[in-house]
Amino acid sequence: MRLDLWEAAEESAASSVIVAGDPEASELINRIISGDTSEQMPPVESGKSLPDEQKALLKKWVEEGAIYEKHWAFEAPTRPQLPSVRNEAWVTNPIDFFVLARLESEGIQPSPQAKPHTLLRRLSLDLIGLPPTIEEIEYFQKLPEQSAYKRTIKQLLASPHFGEKHAREWLDAARYADSDGYEKDLPREVWMYRDWVINAFNNDMPYDQFIVEQIAGDLLPESTQSERIATGFMRNSMTNREGGIDPEQFRMEAMFDRMDAIGKSVLGLTVQCAQCHTHKYDPLTHTDYYRMFALLNNCDEAEISVYTATQQKQRQHLYREIEEIESDLKRETPNWQELMSEWESSLVDQESGWQIVRPEVDTSGGQKHYLLEDGSILAQGYAPPTLTSNFKAEVEATSITAVRLELLNDPNLPRGGPGRSSLGLCVLSEIKAVAAPLSNPQKKTELKFIHATSDVNPKKEKQERTSDYESKPDRFTGPVGYAIDSDDTTAWGIDIGPGRSNVPREAVFALDKPFDSEEAFIITFSLVQSHGGRRIDSPNTNNLGRFRISINSNSTPTANPIPKSVREILSIPADQRTPDQLDQVFRYWRTTVPAWKDANQRIETLWKKHPPGNSQLVLHEREQPRTTCRLDRGSFLNPAEEVQPGVPGFLHSLEVESPNRLDFARWLTDRRSPTTARAIVNRIWQSYFGTGLVETSDDFGLQGTPPTHPELLDWLAVELMDNNWSQKHIHRLIVNSSTYRQQSKITPILLERDPENRLLTRGPRQRLNAEIVRDVSLTASGLLDLSLGGPSIYPPAPEFLFVPPASYEPKSWPYAAGTDQYRRSLYIFRFRSVPHPVLETFDAPSGNVSCVRRSRSNTPLQALTTLNEPLFFDCARALAEKTLDLQDLSDRERLTYAFRRCLTRSPREEELSVLLDFLNLQQSDLSQSRTGENQLVVTHEEQPKTPRSSEIQAKQAAWTAVSRVLLNLDETVTKE
Repeated sequence: MRLDLWEAAEESAASSVIVAGDPEASELINRIISGDTSEQMPPVESGKSLPDEQKALLKKWVEEGAIYEKHWAFEAPTRPQLPSVRNEAWVTNPIDFFVLARLESEGIQPSPQAKPHTLLRRLSLDLIGLPPTIEEIEYFQKLPEQSAYKRTIKQLLASPHFGEKHAREWLDAARYADSDGYEKDLPREVWMYRDWVINAFNNDMPYDQFIVEQIAGDLLPESTQSERIATGFMRNSMTNREGGIDPEQFRMEAMFDRMDAIGKSVLGLTVQCAQCHTHKYDPLTHTDYYRMFALLNNCDEAEISVYTATQQKQRQHLYREIEEIESDLKRETPNWQELMSEWESSLVDQESGWQIVRPEVDTSGGQKHYLLEDGSILAQGYAPPTLTSNFKAEVEATSITAVRLELLNDPNLPRGGPGRSSLGLCVLSEIKAVAAPLSNPQKKTELKFIHATSDVNPKKEKQERTSDYESKPDRFTGPVGYAIDSDDTTAWGIDIGPGRSNVPREAVFALDKPFDSEEAFIITFSLVQSHGGRRIDSPNTNNLGRFRISINSNSTPTANPIPKSVREILSIPADQRTPDQLDQVFRYWRTTVPAWKDANQRIETLWKKHPPGNSQLVLHEREQPRTTCRLDRGSFLNPAEEVQPGVPGFLHSLEVESPNRLDFARWLTDRRSPTTARAIVNRIWQSYFGTGLVETSDDFGLQGTPPTHPELLDWLAVELMDNNWSQKHIHRLIVNSSTYRQQSKITPILLERDPENRLLTRGPRQRLNAEIVRDVSLTASGLLDLSLGGPSIYPPAPEFLFVPPASYEPKSWPYAAGTDQYRRSLYIFRFRSVPHPVLETFDAPSGNVSCVRRSRSNTPLQALTTLNEPLFFDCARALAEKTLDLQDLSDRERLTYAFRRCLTRSPREEELSVLLDFLNLQQSDLSQSRTGENQLVVTHEEQPKTPRSSEIQAKQAAWTAVSRVLLNLDETVTKE
């Protein structure tokens, strides 16, 4: 019997198991209090029992009517009334009413307000993740206290670094990393999603829009590049490129991960429990899970080319120049439309006679091949560096004169293909074919190709040599003839530069003589792809991605030089074509006009300026819907009954007849959604106080912790929705509250009554997150490079981490020797299998799964890291140099300056005395020994080039030692 389900309770009432208002008549109560071991519940043999207080609770519940109510988190929030408080003078804004009412009910007074310098540092760390500079401190001190505080809040909320700080917290939930994970853990280029998140926070994108774009931005009307990049949220799952894998298995693993991420980050629910069975605690059924799953299951795993703002300007300028040249051609040739029409009329049908071959898919070499409905073959899964794929098919024909190989785009390929390289390109080293009669498969005839034509023939280029080629001949890519020259060191390539290479291509290979057969025959094609290469900084393949093979019996078939996109337009009656379609036809036709050779050459030169762009993993909706089934025990190998897209019945309804992913995204952010607004304001609160109003940020369900201030949680949720889902509005409310401004000092009484600060009896105090620990040292030292966005960086890290056995395969870590190494920690390249030591030591998640609540440890390794890691030495030396540059100041004044750079406040007299003694001791020791045996100095590869006197060197070393002390103080890495 389930007491947690309404339906079970109704059945129980009908059978007198529960008689509302009458415990004595209720069999439930009789069984749990029974002394008869044959009737007692739970059964004695189970080894379980109910404590007396729980028995009393159940009895009281029956006495009061055995009323069932929905769990608080499953009812949509409504705005509660502000509670009355006795000490209204303490209240600054509505937040304080709720907090103070709870404190007064507990008989506790709030703590006094923190000191101005503490508030300044707290504000800066919380809003932008950086400590204030000396200039900011002095500006703050010159203003009246209230004016200074409010003005600082305004400036920090408007800072571009606000987005960097709060993006990091969302990126944890979005399981962002710069590599695939699993065995190979290859790098991926997805940093433009990270920058999208930063910009979204800086622009205060409404949270409902923020969620909709990340889940279904590609389905918005006329979706922009930015909206498509946003769906990178769904694609941050790990990707397995191991040999021998089943791609469908790991596509499903990625789907499960997306469900988990949406559950934790948006709904605040543990939906993943229902992947294998009906949720044991929350009213989420196994079927409910797969109904939501179905809403996400109609996607291709796409990867597109995206461009930065600078690159977009370059493209616009390029296209404008090309359009100007084409406009000049049209103006100089008034009858161009008539001439283009004549050309179109002269075209010969080159599509006739081709018969698509539907072969058995090749299963050798580890790469998986799928035969699609149109007869094309899609390569997926592991992509070996070199591969020969064999495809055998039965052919109903009597003659073959030529073979056509079409290279096709597919959203599941890098940048849409048609190849599998990181740029979506491919090369074909050789194509071979063998035919045999169906009645006698052993009677094989090798088909010899004598001539090849293609719609693209790049110039001969030497392929870059990699480690795999050290003992092999030079390799070249170029014209299509290289694919039939019986030389594996040459290959047909399709790369004609960015902007024009990721399009369908075709090649036709003519036989030296027709192959004739009196019966159906078997033909086997071998596609030799030996121009891959083992590269540790990119996927190691140049394999074909999607392709289709056809045969022809005509006498002189050749490749159609007209691009497929233009052919499709030509099939439309001329009077029905749009202006854009007319322009596309003109762009190809002009290349065929001999008189325009010079103009065409100028355009070709312009194309070389096209930026390469960047790749981004995104979602792409399939035209043909997938069938979704409930999976027994969550195994993709055990599909059960088919399920239709839908949402859990215990939440608000989705009133759409045939919902898709966009409908689902809007359902998530509907005002009736009981958890969405609550979950995000709870995590905003968590970012300030270390713990949310609901401690279990990822679980608002029945097993989650109840909110400490339920009315405040609901008030904040409604406040968010009523203010255009503005997260900055919630941030502003929190930091302006008296609750936030309390000092963090803990008294013996507060330690006893509120040890974990769940009642909010004082201000927040906790060790800073991993990234901020590093950023604080960089800021204090003056080394911090505040550049925004862009590709991830590679600061110094131990070399052994990136080679076996520490790493399964060698990894590229191109050390950033310039100021890039001093950029914010948000931008550090994140290998899932090899986390950066500083970040890992301070509890940063690896990005394998969604994380909405970081753990916070306190270990000796953390102190060893800040004392010995090279970057922290750099910071100590740089802080020493900045301090020594103040030549007009005494040592006491210099110490105060360095102290303030690290802690914001000025040192107390006893602190200053200790530091002076330490400084004098270091200087004394160093002056006695030029070898520096007692000095706390580190030799670094970037020591100053100019010679220094021993006295100057001793001073530098002594102040470096002092700086190390300051940077390693507990207070430096703690938010007070």
